[in-house]
Amino acid sequence: MFKNIKIIAFFTILSRILGFVRDFLITRYFGADIYTDMFFVAFKIPNHFRRIFGEGAVNSSVVPILSKIDQNDPEKAKIAVGNLILVFGSILLIFTILGIIFSKGLILISAPGLLNSAHIKILDLLVKINFSYIFFIGMAICFMGIMNSYNQFGVGAFSPSLLNISMIASMLILYNFFHPHIYTLCFGVVIGGILQMVFSYYGLKLGKIPIKYTFKIEDSTKQILKLMSVTAVSGSVLQIGDMIDTFIASFMKVGSISYLYYANILFQLPFAIVVLAISQATLPQLSKLEKTQLVENTNSLLKIIFNLSIPITLYFIFFGKDLITIIFQHGKFTPQDTAHTDIALTMFMLGFLFFSQLRIVNNAFYAIKDVKTPLRAAILAVLSKLVISPLFAIIFGFWGLALALSFVGLINLIILSYYFKKKIGKIVYKVPKESIVLFFVLLTISIILKYIDFSKTYTIDAIFRLAFSTLIYAPIGLYIIKKELLSYRIK
Repeated sequence: MFKNIKIIAFFTILSRILGFVRDFLITRYFGADIYTDMFFVAFKIPNHFRRIFGEGAVNSSVVPILSKIDQNDPEKAKIAVGNLILVFGSILLIFTILGIIFSKGLILISAPGLLNSAHIKILDLLVKINFSYIFFIGMAICFMGIMNSYNQFGVGAFSPSLLNISMIASMLILYNFFHPHIYTLCFGVVIGGILQMVFSYYGLKLGKIPIKYTFKIEDSTKQILKLMSVTAVSGSVLQIGDMIDTFIASFMKVGSISYLYYANILFQLPFAIVVLAISQATLPQLSKLEKTQLVENTNSLLKIIFNLSIPITLYFIFFGKDLITIIFQHGKFTPQDTAHTDIALTMFMLGFLFFSQLRIVNNAFYAIKDVKTPLRAAILAVLSKLVISPLFAIIFGFWGLALALSFVGLINLIILSYYFKKKIGKIVYKVPKESIVLFFVLLTISIILKYIDFSKTYTIDAIFRLAFSTLIYAPIGLYIIKKELLSYRIK
């Protein structure tokens, strides 16, 4: 299991490094203005659907079913894989075409505040171009889900790097070929999606996963699609929550959408490397356990996540501004943009623990093929967001939307924990004494480092502060990984 976690974490780190290079170039070339706001809206729309039909729905429905089919009947698994590819691909193609045709309707739903913009024609074209990405990435994720079922994680973990490489190359090579220049990013997105799809399909062949194509819809495909449809509804509920933020931010000052995007990029860095790596690597094994064993292993994973979340949360809250300064504050990205992005990041990080543990608890339900309970919890959480987000936006401004998301994460976790106790077993939320000590030690050190001026030059000051803080945090993180994660085995 740990080998799989290492593979996913390594390639995720590579992807995130390339992602930072990509975002460094975006901030350098474009800054945070109306064009970046429009691009991020256009990029978010297919990504909302990617999360709905892709990562969440595919992984949580394909993995449990194919894992058990392959265990019991390898020949049947071969037919199931081929049938899934054809049926899912056909549905995805139709959906993509409809999205391109009704692009203005998608803008109306996602960011109506930009409909009256003088640049609406540009925004509409950006959405049309970017929406084609959903077919390519959807197929790539389908291939990844199949590979995950066979405990093959390397190709799927590396695949996101191809999108970043494509966008980086587009900015460096094609920036002056497009007017307005923002179209450069869309070109990179589409090419990146094609590369991900082709590479992931090659991964199936490389992994020697047997495939037998048939147009007759198999029982396994019906089961997967049924689970996927329920999980997709659950995913759509969560994405509606994100769309609420974009919807509200589109009426706020120019740059608000961009600040939230850049902050979320940094939030996703530790979340992907640590939380997603652990949850993806453990789901196939958890799917084979009885309820008693599932409860025991879920509690163990929650403890690991809790201990890892302490240094991660404190690090990004206290030293996030220094990261933003070094990575983003170049070219058209100003110190004021840095300050706005930093406060949004701080608000996001307040909910890091909640979303991390929520991911583990969700996995426990997916392991027993119960996707309706997470859906029920997600609906209740989003209903609360409909009240909290507008209220916090009015009181605090754009960063109130990030704070609202953290509150909603806590609400979702509380609700799902209640259902877990009712349907699976008891979650033990016990805080070890050493975790409390660790928190206060790191808090004290962070406060001291935060207010030491190492240089009058803000970039050098940020570099020194990050260097010293990393020297303290990195050994602690490695100790927790060695003590908790390396010694953990699925029981």
